[in-house]
Amino acid sequence: MRLFIARLLAIIVTVTAAASATSHSRNLGSQRPPDKVATLRAEKLPKGDYRNAAIVTVEYAPGGETKKHRHDVAIFAYVLEGSVESQLGNEELKTYKKGDTWYEPPGTIHAVSRNASSTQPAKLLVFAVGEEGKAPTTFIQD
Repeated sequence: MRLFIARLLAIIVTVTAAASATSHSRNLGSQRPPDKVATLRAEKLPKGDYRNAAIVTVEYAPGGETKKHRHDVAIFAYVLEGSVESQLGNEELKTYKKGDTWYEPPGTIHAVSRNASSTQPAKLLVFAVGEEGKAPTTFIQD
């Protein structure tokens, strides 16, 4: 299963890069594979039947935040724009900038998730992989 997910991520990166290159090319006959494919993050998933996957964007307005929550699926996050502050469980608060990534194992409490800026927006690309019937996000009452 881990090999499947690694291959899936490589295909997504390759297809995205190829689609981007194609959209900027006037001569469709000269398409070629991307010049560079880089692994941004690789994690071992816990044992389970990981058959569901989703890619979503999360956009924070300046000063925006998400209430305390838990993901019952594995989360891979990539900062597309701006910077965000994140605290997982009892770990220290971390700031992630454009191009940074992090991983959340299933069941991790996301205590803080917010835009680090009060003047600029922030945007994340999130890849979620989970088992059938698991909730991607569950908000937690304090």
